[in-house]
Amino acid sequence: MTRPSLSVVFAGSGGAGAMTAGTLFLQAAASAGYYGVMTQLFGAQVRGGESAALVHISVNPVESPPDFFDVFVAIDWKKIDQFAPEIPLNETSVVIADPSAGPVPGSIAKSRPRIFEVAFDDPGVTKLEQALRGRRANVCAAGLIGGLIGLSIEQLEAALETALGKKSKDVLESNRRALRHGIGLAKTLPLSLQLSSPTSDDDRWLITGNQAVAFGALRGGVRFVGCYPITPATDLVEWLAPRIRELGGNLVLAEDELASINMVLGASYGGIPAMTVTAGPGLALMTETIGLGVAAEIPAVIVDVMRAGPSTGIASKTEQSDLNIAIYGGHGDAPRVVVAPISIGDCAVTSEWAVYISERMQTPVLVLSDQALGQAKAAIPRPLRRPPPSKRLVESATTGPFKRYAVGADPVTAMPLPGTPNREWVAEGLTHNEAGLPVSGAGAHAAQINKRARKFDLFDPGPFWGEMWGEGDTAIITFGSCVASAREAAARRTEAGQPTRVIALRVLSPVPRKAILGKLEGVKRVVVLEQNHSGQLLKHLLANKAVPVSAEGISRPGPLPFRPNEIVRQLA
Repeated sequence: MTRPSLSVVFAGSGGAGAMTAGTLFLQAAASAGYYGVMTQLFGAQVRGGESAALVHISVNPVESPPDFFDVFVAIDWKKIDQFAPEIPLNETSVVIADPSAGPVPGSIAKSRPRIFEVAFDDPGVTKLEQALRGRRANVCAAGLIGGLIGLSIEQLEAALETALGKKSKDVLESNRRALRHGIGLAKTLPLSLQLSSPTSDDDRWLITGNQAVAFGALRGGVRFVGCYPITPATDLVEWLAPRIRELGGNLVLAEDELASINMVLGASYGGIPAMTVTAGPGLALMTETIGLGVAAEIPAVIVDVMRAGPSTGIASKTEQSDLNIAIYGGHGDAPRVVVAPISIGDCAVTSEWAVYISERMQTPVLVLSDQALGQAKAAIPRPLRRPPPSKRLVESATTGPFKRYAVGADPVTAMPLPGTPNREWVAEGLTHNEAGLPVSGAGAHAAQINKRARKFDLFDPGPFWGEMWGEGDTAIITFGSCVASAREAAARRTEAGQPTRVIALRVLSPVPRKAILGKLEGVKRVVVLEQNHSGQLLKHLLANKAVPVSAEGISRPGPLPFRPNEIVRQLA
């Protein structure tokens, strides 16, 4: 008997290779035609902390976390008590562990799973060889699960070669032996995890959310990135760095977040679409310069891969608590566009669109991703949707003295390249007049604030405001990584005779009020789902009269993700 999906945890201490095992397994499953997603669970330590790869594969597209994991593979038991609550198991779950690692800890055994003991070490490999070349228990574990679900040795070995990259022949061969040992172990277990055959051969991506954001930004025209490393956004920059150079662009590693955002405004002033990448603590440091970008009307894309806060919080785990600072952070009236991708594939769409918005509106645009979305790796259908391109206005139709900040019918005014004859201008953060010269009068101050505000009043996201699925008199409004779980919960409620719709917001500011209210027609119950303690999105929507005053909130901080069964229970 086969099953349509399987959720697996590869767990061990940092450095044990859990992520490599998960990546190898997902790669092999994707090459066999399955869909899947892998999320990462790890601590802040470089080595020795908690570490787990959580992989969910299916014959159908999947991004939602499972209610419970079917299989838990322990490469070792170190630090397990620190993150066991983040890996739900039940009595139908299977635990596979090497007896040499010690007894199953109580935090795992209390779920009463079925337990199987296997020796990950190949008996043909000596202890000396293990000491010299490593145990490869993680690769053995991936081969074991691959064999149990029915992946071929060719698919697994091809995935291994991809995962190892340009390693030496000796390293590759020792890993092949470990992989084959795992495949052989699968035949010895009285356990059936056979997956149904894939039903689709559509064109798909194997990509992380962070990689998709970077890809979309490059496709949108970004050719300069100024940044400072910060978890969980660093791997976005690592993927981006060599590729932007191939396109003739540059990435500069700044000395801190303040320098990086200032570099971005400088590059943009010079005519180059520019972006910075950060997380919550870095965004906090950038707020003054974001205000400069608003006042001087300079395009800039700021990607915030949110993590648990405040302060440094939990650097490696997810939360959606930067919404307030993204929308309202800074002094004075400094409106900006804030968008959020609604899936891993949509990360590419949303970041590309963010570039176009920023260039066309001449303003900073913030892209709010989060750790769960950004560092998840998924085999997904290739997203075909692309936003319509738009360009920066550089030519002025007016004659006479050039007024960079002219107040007129169109609040978006010409932004010529530096050095354009008779079109010189100053990017001024001080209150300025239409020519850009600093002034201190009330009239000019109000005129420029009104000019900038009108850009947002006239902003029309069109069909890119967000997405809606389903019908029914109950609506879940959410964003980011919560969308997948909300959709699964709504599908279950609908199947149970309680039709439920999901409204996923791609535009968070300015609030697409008209679009939201249109999608709420016929709805009797509105629930706003978000991963932060204070219900920031609910309060934001209420303040903008985008939801009825009776709207409810389901909110709690990270790092635990919302699981579909939890949402269903809370909506009961």
